[in-house]
Amino acid sequence: MINILVIGAKLQGVEAIYLAKKAGYHVTALDHNGDAPGRDLADEFIKADVFDEEEMLPLFLKADVVLPAIEDHEVIAKVDEYGRKMGTKIMFDVNAHNISRSKHRSIELFQKNRLPIPAIYPDCVFPVILKPDGESGSKHVKKAYCRREVEEYLETHKNIHTVIQEYLEGASYSLEVIGDGKRFYFPQITEVIVDDEYDCKRIVAPANMEAQEKQQMLEIGQRLAEILKIKGIFDIEVISQAGKLKLLEIDARLPSQTPISVYHSTGMNMVEMMTALALGNAESIRILPAKQVCLYQQIQVCDGKIKVTGEHIIGSCRQLKICKRFFGCTEAITDYEEGSRDWKGIIIVTGETEQQAHETFLKFIQQLKKELGIEDWEYIE
Repeated sequence: MINILVIGAKLQGVEAIYLAKKAGYHVTALDHNGDAPGRDLADEFIKADVFDEEEMLPLFLKADVVLPAIEDHEVIAKVDEYGRKMGTKIMFDVNAHNISRSKHRSIELFQKNRLPIPAIYPDCVFPVILKPDGESGSKHVKKAYCRREVEEYLETHKNIHTVIQEYLEGASYSLEVIGDGKRFYFPQITEVIVDDEYDCKRIVAPANMEAQEKQQMLEIGQRLAEILKIKGIFDIEVISQAGKLKLLEIDARLPSQTPISVYHSTGMNMVEMMTALALGNAESIRILPAKQVCLYQQIQVCDGKIKVTGEHIIGSCRQLKICKRFFGCTEAITDYEEGSRDWKGIIIVTGETEQQAHETFLKFIQQLKKELGIEDWEYIE
C-alpha cells in the first residue's frame, strides 16, 4: 500500500485526502490546526509545526510521496528541503508556484509568451476587476465601475499590490495539467460558477463548451505546460468572450473542487495520476472520457435558509465525514449530525446530462427539507 503524507488539511487538504483515500492509499494528514476540516477524513492525523525538523523528518522517511496542500511559500520551501534531505518524492513544483503565487509575475509570463489575457488597466474600459497580487480565491476581489472606485480601493488596500484588468462577462472554465517535466496530461475541462463574492460555488464536469473553445483551452494548457515544464500539477482558469478564451490565472498547486468533480465524471483520480508520475509509473495513466456529468457545490443550512455558497465555508467545518446517498445525493462531505439544522457540506450529484444532475440536486433539496422538517425554509440558488 502506498503511504502518502498530505501537508495541510483545509480546502486543498480535504481534496487531497479524499482522492488519496479513493485511490486506496494510507493517508497521513498534517496540519498546525488540530481542528482542521480534513482531519477526520485521513487514516491518521498529526498536529504539528512544519518547521519542527525533529518531528517532520521521520514522517518524510515513512512516506512514499508527500503532497503539500497549502500555499504558504515558506512552508512549501521547508517541505521541499525535507524531501531533498530524505529522498522523498514531493508532488509539488516550487518553481512554477513561485510564478503563479504572484498575479503580476503570471501576467508577465502570459504577455511574454503572447497568451490571450484581459486588457490591463488603465488601457481598458470600465468595469474593471481588482485582485490582490499574492492571494488566491476571492479575498479582497472587487469590481469597480469608475476611476474613483479604483482609487478608493487602492487607498484602502495601499499595503497590498493589486492587479487591475478589464472585467469580462462570460463562462469561466478550468483545466488541470499534470506532468513530470516532459510528459503532460490534461484530465478534463470543467466550468466554474462563482457567487456574488467571486468565490466558486459550483463546478460542472465536464464543461459544456464549443469544440473550438475546447481546442483553445487545450492549446493554452499545452503551451503553459511546456513553458513551466510542470512537475506536479497546476490549474488554468479562463473566461470565454464571444467564443475566444482569455487567460485569467494559473495556480501551481492542487486546487479544490475540480479534482473531485473530474473524479466523479470520468473516474480519473488526479492524486493517483500525480503519484504514478512521481513513482515512475507513467504507463498506468489513462485519459478517460466523461461517463457522466458531475455537479459539485457547497451548501450552508442555517437560520431558515438552505444556500448554495462559495467554498470558503468549508474552512470553518469540523469533523467532516463522507456520506454516500446523503438525502438522495451521490455523495457528500459534511459536518452534518443527525437532525441538525445548522451545518455545512460539499454536495456531489451526477447524471447523464447537466439538466438531469441539476434535477437530482433539486430532489436532494426537497428530500432534505422533508426529512429535517424544514419545508418552509428558503432555498437560495
